[in-house]
Amino acid sequence: MEVHHAHHPNHKKKISEYFLEFFMLFFAVTLGFFAENYREHSIIEHRMQENYAAVIVDLEQDNLKIDSIFTEAKNGINLITLSHVLYKYKTGEFTENELLDSIYNIKAIPSYTTLFVNNTTFKNMQSSGLLSYVTDKDLKTGLSYYYEVLFKKLNDNNKLFDDVGNNYLDKYLIFNQGAGPRKFFSEMYKDISPENGFADPKEYRKFLMSLKSTKSILTSDDFVSATNVYISRYFGYQRILSTVKANNNKLIQQLKAQLEH
Repeated sequence: MEVHHAHHPNHKKKISEYFLEFFMLFFAVTLGFFAENYREHSIIEHRMQENYAAVIVDLEQDNLKIDSIFTEAKNGINLITLSHVLYKYKTGEFTENELLDSIYNIKAIPSYTTLFVNNTTFKNMQSSGLLSYVTDKDLKTGLSYYYEVLFKKLNDNNKLFDDVGNNYLDKYLIFNQGAGPRKFFSEMYKDISPENGFADPKEYRKFLMSLKSTKSILTSDDFVSATNVYISRYFGYQRILSTVKANNNKLIQQLKAQLEH
C-alpha cells in the first residue's frame, strides 16, 4: 500500500502581508479609540448643555429677586426725606409735633431685603471637573467672578446689612412694626369696635407714635445717627446689587449663546 505523507509547505509571509496585518490592527485600535473618545465627548457635551441650562435658571431666579429688591428700593427716597426732617428738627426748623407729623406721613421705609445667590449648579460643575471643559475663556472667567468673587462679597454684605437693618427697624421704627401687620389681621379683629382705632393700622400707628418712649426715640440724637448708618448701608447694598445684576445679565447671554452652538 502506498503511503501518502501530508505536505506542510514552509510558506514565508511577504513583508507586505506583515504591514497589512499591522495596519489592520492599528486601524482597529485607532478606530476604537476615536469611537470611545467621541462617545465620551458626546456625553460631556450633553452634560455641559444640561449644566448651562441649569445655571441659566439659577441666574434668572437671582435676576427676578434683584428686580423685586429694586422695586422696593423706589421707596429709598423716603429714607432721604426722613433724614431731612430729622435735620430740620435738630436745627430748630421743626417743632416736635411737626417732626412727628412728618415722620407719620412717610409711609414706607424700605427694609433690609437681601439677595442669596444659588450657587449649587456651579459648585457641582466645579466638583465634577466640568468647569475645565468650558472652552470660552470669557464665560469661564465670568462664572468664576460671579460665583466666587461677587458671591463672597454679597454674603459678607448680607450679614452687615442684616445686622444694621435689624437694629434700625426693630429698635427705632418699632411703631411701623407694630402697626403694619394689622392689615393682615382683619378677620381676627372683625368683632372689635372700629371706633377705638385698635384694629385700624393708621390709628394704631398714631397711638404708638404718641407714646412717650416712641417720642424719646424719634427725637434722639441716636436716631439721627442710626438713620445715617442705615442710609449708607442701604444705598451701598443697592450699588452691589447693580454690579451683580450687570454680571448676571452678561452671563445669561453668554450661556444662551453656548446652548445655541
